Amino acid sequence: MSQGTLTLSTGFEGGSALPVSVSGETLRIRLRADAAGRDMNWFYFRISGAAGRELRVVIENASDLSRLAGRDEVPDCWTGYRPFVSANRRDWTRCDADYADGVFTIKTPAVADTVWVAYYPPFPMDRHDAMIAAAVSDGRCRLERLGVTPQGRDLDLLRIGTPGPGKPKVWIMGRQHPSETMAGFFVEGLLARLLDPSDALGRALCDALDIFVVPTVNPDGCAMGNTRLNARGMNLNRAWDGTDPETAPEVAMILTRMRAEGVDFCLDAHGDEELPYVFLGGPLEIPSRSSRLDTLFNDFGQALERSCPAYSMDDPYPGGAPETADLRMAWNAIAEEFDCLSILLEMPFKDTHRDSDPEMGWSPARSADLGRSMLDAIDAVRRRLR
Repeated sequence: MSQGTLTLSTGFEGGSALPVSVSGETLRIRLRADAAGRDMNWFYFRISGAAGRELRVVIENASDLSRLAGRDEVPDCWTGYRPFVSANRRDWTRCDADYADGVFTIKTPAVADTVWVAYYPPFPMDRHDAMIAAAVSDGRCRLERLGVTPQGRDLDLLRIGTPGPGKPKVWIMGRQHPSETMAGFFVEGLLARLLDPSDALGRALCDALDIFVVPTVNPDGCAMGNTRLNARGMNLNRAWDGTDPETAPEVAMILTRMRAEGVDFCLDAHGDEELPYVFLGGPLEIPSRSSRLDTLFNDFGQALERSCPAYSMDDPYPGGAPETADLRMAWNAIAEEFDCLSILLEMPFKDTHRDSDPEMGWSPARSADLGRSMLDAIDAVRRRLR
């Protein structure tokens, strides 16, 4: 699509937007749904010919998105949101935007002739591969392949530490939902501290725990530029109860390994488009809930509160706790099957109202910092997981 020298492209990994028109300094686009439905928050596109122009990118169908229950008192994902722009796909800054009458308008600064605009900074598969390579350069970490996705990509597992009598089995997962790229930065920060030979806590956890990390649960969806679904049109975080290996092979592969190894702790990292805070979900509504799991979750949250200024236990699961856990979701299903402390972590796309950053909001750097802080919370409960 072009007019003169101004062009918009999505022909690269993770790219997603449907061009509509170019008129003067205004580009009009529509969000692309993953499949039949309304999973379509994510956008990531390149504009060429931008030098010297103050561009406006208008998303015409922003209001078509559905919202989760219990969010009536919370601003929607577009209100107050500022997307990211980059001239080199390494350094990202926020840009101005506004939302009115169902239309989201991005005001793209002319930082270079070619700019990339994204809902959140991408975490591409080459960065995933670099993270894997850095991790396995440490002798305590080994790379395994859980299997191959429908599009032929490896489902990577990092195995850290060694099994032994009484060693808790700790699982960390990220990016069931491709658009929630902060989960990639979170795992990157967690691994960096865990495998830092100068970090005493990292060394202690590697010695004391048997750790399994699946950094990218949905590599096909990530490469395709999907918002939530995998290549077969499945929301993987709704596939953990009665898992179908045809529609959710990634979940089936992970569950097979979990059942072979055991699970004493699991953390599943996500992002939330609307809420201005970091929050946790715990195994508090599962059918087999217990005071033991309730105490562990509370102690974990208190430890994270001490180690991360952006988190507070006063910021609860939105809309209040449901009466009955949805066992299609990973953290609930894993807690129920393995009688273990299993936690949902949600990070904001916007910013936190605690320890806020007016310039960058919740940035990749802050996601990585939270990953590093998470070791303190794991350490607080590791001796009591069983």
